[in-house]
Amino acid sequence: MKNTIFFAALLTLLTSLSASAQINLGIRTGLNFNTIKATEGLEAITPDYKSITAFNVGAVSEFEFGDYFAVQPELSYTVKGFRLKEQMDVNIFDLPIPIGAEVISKFGYLEMPLLLKGKIGNEVAKAYVIAGPAFGYATGGHLTTRAKAFFEFDLFDTKIDLDQVGYERWEVSGVVGAGAEFKIPSGKIFFDARYQHGFTELYDIPFVNEQWKNQGISVNAGYMLSF
Repeated sequence: MKNTIFFAALLTLLTSLSASAQINLGIRTGLNFNTIKATEGLEAITPDYKSITAFNVGAVSEFEFGDYFAVQPELSYTVKGFRLKEQMDVNIFDLPIPIGAEVISKFGYLEMPLLLKGKIGNEVAKAYVIAGPAFGYATGGHLTTRAKAFFEFDLFDTKIDLDQVGYERWEVSGVVGAGAEFKIPSGKIFFDARYQHGFTELYDIPFVNEQWKNQGISVNAGYMLSF
């Protein structure tokens, strides 16, 4: 019920914005470098989480109010997650043989950032900063385990039942970033970099009370057409 009220309020806001703004619509895509932030103070007894490289793709709308301010709602599909990598050496015939294991977790999200945008520049090129909240829903998860001795091979590859393991599907996060846009005859192209910090506790590891939150950076490129 709360989610329905939120999206109804958001639709009302966007409708009112469109009545007094220049509207641009487009697409964007990019790469994510995402990991998780665990509860502070447990570093000595919890794994060292590393980042993964994944992708995002989505639709972008921009409501411009004058030359220097805009509101930018988006709807995207993005992949987040983390990896764990452990290494040990086994001595065989007086030769050190490295043996390692790597676990890669990936979670697909439908995400709706709602960003405020400040610009500076001229009609041809502008720099901008963006900031605002993002609301996401995890559609599924995937776990891959790899082992490496003389060569690397997959041990298993399986889906994660998010409801069964108690993973929180809904996520609220904050986004900040900076970029540049360039006018072209058919519209404009843009490039930006973003940092995203999750506020929602996604998963609580039993016994150690370790709680996960997403965090990461992304680099993106896109195109928008004016209407």
